[in-house]
This record gives sequence, structure tokens and C-alpha cells, in this order.
Amino acid sequence: MRTSPSEVLLANEARAILERRRRVRFRHAMHTALFRALAGGLSLLSGRPRAGTARGLSRLYFALAPARRRILHRNLLENFPLKSDAEIAALAGECIDQFGLALVDFLEIAALPKQKVLERVSIQGAEHLAAARARGQGVFVLSAHFGNWEAGALAIGLHDQPIGVVTRPLDNASLERELALRRTRFGNRVIAKRDAAPELLRAMRRNETVAILIDQNVLESEAIFVPFFGRLAATTPSLALLQMKTGAAVVPGFTYPLGNGRWEARFEPPIYREEFLEISDRAERVRRATARYMEVIETAVRRSPASWMWMHNRWRTRPPASEPRPVR
Repeated sequence: MRTSPSEVLLANEARAILERRRRVRFRHAMHTALFRALAGGLSLLSGRPRAGTARGLSRLYFALAPARRRILHRNLLENFPLKSDAEIAALAGECIDQFGLALVDFLEIAALPKQKVLERVSIQGAEHLAAARARGQGVFVLSAHFGNWEAGALAIGLHDQPIGVVTRPLDNASLERELALRRTRFGNRVIAKRDAAPELLRAMRRNETVAILIDQNVLESEAIFVPFFGRLAATTPSLALLQMKTGAAVVPGFTYPLGNGRWEARFEPPIYREEFLEISDRAERVRRATARYMEVIETAVRRSPASWMWMHNRWRTRPPASEPRPVR
């Protein structure tokens, strides 16, 4: 029987799909193997050799990722217009170094005994978290891709009680499992970002603490636009919506570098729902709360500029022409 052209086309498409899947599986396996080798190799190092290796690996990664490097430099130029070219170049170098140090330190810290973790990641402002928890309505720890947020979550969970951490799962399932093992080693739990709302509502009813990062770009269909470094940035309204619904306190918490492999998780005074209740319009209430959260994140970033992930394309989604410009 002669094969028809449409059958040939379908067979070719099926082979192409299978080939793409094989390539993806191979790439994922290679990435997971490299991650395990990196974690194992770094466990043999300490002090200055470990820090030097972290910086070297981070610089190599960005040398091989020109698109990320361009985003990093563009963001710094646009948001620090008063800095000279030399200052921008130096700050970019610091960002790259801190990116590597944060990853390497997290891998090391996640393998330490509990007491050693708390020696490497100290806590400041714990009274703010305690005051928020005492209200009995749950707590959201507002954070960002800043400093060593992964190690900070471990220390927060050890300080009093385990917490939930909202994350977007990686496409590489085996690598995601490797990270989850480290994130949950001391009792913290991972909450997948997609369809997380029901679980977050249950957590607040149980008066639990959940860390959530809201500093990255989102699609226009999912966003509200609020000021960040003087420009409107597409930001998820999910945290504001959850706070308005549950009454949970929002406690800002950021993990700053102290040097020599040590970090400090700092909590700031809680943001309570009552701050926004005088605003009658629900949409404006959510927008104002989200703007308040981003203002807190911006303050932390300005305090330690090299600690934030400037290589993320934060302003990629642009607002509609009708969106008002931010007032500074």
C-alpha cells in the first residue's frame, strides 16, 4: 500500500517531536549531573577557595550568557543614571560575584547541621515576625530575589517554626527535586506557584508563615503596574489580594551579605491590612498595597544594590498607553 503525503508528514512530525523530547531529557540530565558535581565538589572547599570558585563560576556563566549580561548592564544604566560607566561596570561585577556566592553558600549551608545554619545566617528583627504571628491570622514574609533568599528561608524556618516557600517549579523535574531536598531539609515546605491560592488560604487559616517573592516581571494579563525605581513595573497583585482576603500580616524580610560566607536575615515592621482599609475602591486598595510592597523592596535594593538580581528583565512588560505615569 502506498503511503499518502499526509501520512508521511505526520510520521515526520512524530519523529521530530520524539527527537526534541530526547534532546530535552538529555539536557535536563546533563544539568542535573552538573549540579550534583558542583554541589559535591564545593563541599570539599571552604573559606577563600570556595568564594574564589563561586566568583569564577559565576563570571564564566555570564561570559557564556551575553543576553543576561546585556540585561544586567542596561538595568543598571537606566536605574542609576548618575553613576559613571566605571561605577556601573564595578557594580555589575559585584552583582555577578554575589550571584555566585549566594548559590554556593546556599548549597553549603543547606548541608550543615541546624546550629551551624543559624551561625551562618543570623536573624535581626525577629520581634516583628513574632508580633505578626501573635495576631493569629497568618503571616506572609515579603521578600525578593535578593541576597541569599534561599538560605534566609532555611534560617527563618529554624528560628521558630518551619515555613512555606512559594516557588515556580523548574522545567527540569530532576533538578527541581534536588533543590526541593535542600529547601525542605529542616521542615520547610515548597508551595508551587501555579494554583497556589487555595493552599495559601489554608496556611493563613492555620496561622502559618509563608515566604513569597513578588519582585519579578509578569505578563500584562496577570499584572498591575506600580512604581519600581521610578518606572511602572508589571507586578503580581496576588499578595495584596491574599492580604485583603485573609487579614494576614505582611512582614518584609531580606537576607543581606555580611561577608566571609555569613548572611543576615532582617525583618522589618509588619504591614497590616488596616493600612489600606480606608480606601473604598477594592482595585485601588490592591494597587496601593502592591505599590507599598514594591516600595519596601526598592528600599532594600537601594541599601545593597549588588544584592538584587539585576540580570532579570524586570521591566519587559510595558503598561498600556492609558496607564498613568508613576508620581515620585
